[in-house]
Amino acid sequence: MLSSLTFFFGLLAAYFWLQKRHSRNLLNNVIESIKSGRNSILEKSPFLSSDLPINEMQLVLDENFEKISKLQAERKNRIHAFNEILGGMVNGALILDANHRITFSNTSCNKIFGRGSEIKGRRLEAVIESIEVLEALAKISRGEQPNLIEFKFKLNGTISIFEMSAALLSKISVSEKEVYLLLFRDITEIRQAEIMRKDFVANASHELRTPITMIKGFSETLLEPSELNEKYRRDFINKIFKNSIRLQTLVDDLLSLSELEGSQQPISPTTNKLCDILKGIDIYLQDKPHIDTNKIKFDIVEEEEGFLFDAIKVALAIGNLIDNAFKYAGDFKKVLISTKFEDQGKVITCSVRDDGNGIPEPDLKRIFERFYVVDKGRSREKGGTGLGLSIVKHIAEAHGGYVSAESELGKGSVFNFSLPRFP
Repeated sequence: MLSSLTFFFGLLAAYFWLQKRHSRNLLNNVIESIKSGRNSILEKSPFLSSDLPINEMQLVLDENFEKISKLQAERKNRIHAFNEILGGMVNGALILDANHRITFSNTSCNKIFGRGSEIKGRRLEAVIESIEVLEALAKISRGEQPNLIEFKFKLNGTISIFEMSAALLSKISVSEKEVYLLLFRDITEIRQAEIMRKDFVANASHELRTPITMIKGFSETLLEPSELNEKYRRDFINKIFKNSIRLQTLVDDLLSLSELEGSQQPISPTTNKLCDILKGIDIYLQDKPHIDTNKIKFDIVEEEEGFLFDAIKVALAIGNLIDNAFKYAGDFKKVLISTKFEDQGKVITCSVRDDGNGIPEPDLKRIFERFYVVDKGRSREKGGTGLGLSIVKHIAEAHGGYVSAESELGKGSVFNFSLPRFP
C-alpha cells in the first residue's frame, strides 16, 4: 500500500514538474517572440489544461506583432524623412547629443564648418569656436528659449557672419541621446548689403548737400539788398545754374542706380545691333558741353544679325564711359570706340580707349564703387557724381556681361564693356 502511494505521489509530482517546466518554456517562448518580433507558433501541450486559450493568445500575439511592425516602419520612415529634409537643406543643420557631440551634420554644414569633410562624431566646440553658440545651448538646457543669434566664423581667411537658431528635440527626437537641433544661415552678404546701403545713404546725402548749399547760399546773396554789380550778379546766377545741373545729374544717376539695383527686371531686352547703337551715341552726349565729339573716333565691326539687349541702358553705359574719359583723362588727343567679337562670336566687347593721363593702380581697383572719384576737384568742375561707372557695372551685370578697366600712367586707359550675344 505504501509503495503504491509512493508511486502515485511520485507520478503526481512528475506531472506537476513537467507542467511547470513546459509552462515556463511556453512563457519564455512568448516573451522571446515579443522581444524579437518573431511570430512563433504555439502548440497545446498534454500537460496544460485543455481550456487554456492558447489559440486566443496566438491571435493576440499576431495582432501585436503586426502593430509593432507598422510602428517600427512608420518610425523609420519618419526618421528617414526628417534626415532627408535636414540633409537637403541649403542652410546648415546639426544635431547634437547632451555632451555637444555632433550626431548629424548635413552637406551644408560639412562644407562650411568642416571645409568639405565630415564633422559627425566631433564635439561642437572643436568645430565652431563661438561663445554666442555655447550661451544659446546653455539657455536651452535651462529651459529658456534663445532668440536668433549671430556669430562670426573664419573660413579660408575670410570672416563670415552666420545666424543660428536652436531648439530641443523632444517630440521629433530620433534618439534619446540626440538633444539639440541647430540651424545655420549665412548672412554675410545681407550684412554687407546693409553696410553698403548705409554708406550709400551717407554718401548720397553728402553729395546732395553740396550743390544744395551752393544754390541756397548764392540765392540768399542775390535776394538780399546789395550793391552787387552786374558782373558778380551774373557770376552768381551762373554758379546757381551749374549747381542745379549737377543736382539734377546726381538725382538722375541715383534714380538710374536705384532702378538697376532694386528692380526684379532692371532691363527690357529687344533685338538690336550694337553697331547701330554706337552710330547714334552722339544723341546721348549732346547735352554734355565738355565733350568734344571731334575727338571721338570709331572702329566698329558690322554685325550681320542682332541680339537681345536693352538698347537704352547699353547706350547709357557706353555714354557714361565716354563721358568718364572726357572728365578724368586730362590732356588727350582722342577717344577710340571699338568693338570686337570674342569667344567664337558668343560675346561682343565695346572698348572705350583714351590716350590721357591714366589711372593709378590703387584707384583702378575701386573705380567701379559708388561715389568713388579719383580726382574730386576735376569731378566737381565737370559735374561728375561718382556714380557713372557704378551704373555701367550694373548694366553690364544685368545683361549677364561684365566691365573691366586697364590703365597705365601717362599712356591712357581702356574700359571694356562686354555683352553675351547668344546663350
